[in-house]
Amino acid sequence: MNLLNRYFAPFAAMLILAAVYFNEPDPRAKGMAIGVWVLSLAVNWWFSANTYRFVGWSNRLKTLQVWMNFVWAVPLFYLLFPFWGPMWLLFVMAPVTAALYLGRGQTLLTSSVSAGTLLGIYWLRGVEGDVAWGMAFVHAAFIVMLALFIHALAETALRLAQR
Repeated sequence: MNLLNRYFAPFAAMLILAAVYFNEPDPRAKGMAIGVWVLSLAVNWWFSANTYRFVGWSNRLKTLQVWMNFVWAVPLFYLLFPFWGPMWLLFVMAPVTAALYLGRGQTLLTSSVSAGTLLGIYWLRGVEGDVAWGMAFVHAAFIVMLALFIHALAETALRLAQR
């Protein structure tokens, strides 16, 4: 989980702060987004600090953290997407984490749920037009393909390390 905190947490923070700073969303959306972000930081910190403390539960805690990262992405994307287009990249975090720590099936499931949720929120927010939906489907496909690619890289690295 340290990889997630080292690389993706600062990236998520940059996305959220850029959306809030450059586009001035309404105060309610801004406050809710910052609240969700701070809560996610606290929970992710706790998981990172305690995952290996509970050795018998470490696999369950990793799986829970993957899905918690998905849960954080949903309200953050919903609240800030109208103000900052790159917010869809938050949906990459959970599948990439699954790719590093879980199996191929769980990686596919996590990335498919993330991609489907992304498309659902685009639909709820009223995305219209062929070009917009074309981009939406490319975003969704990227989430799935990136997660599967990273999972394959991680498996290859493990095989090479065992030699």
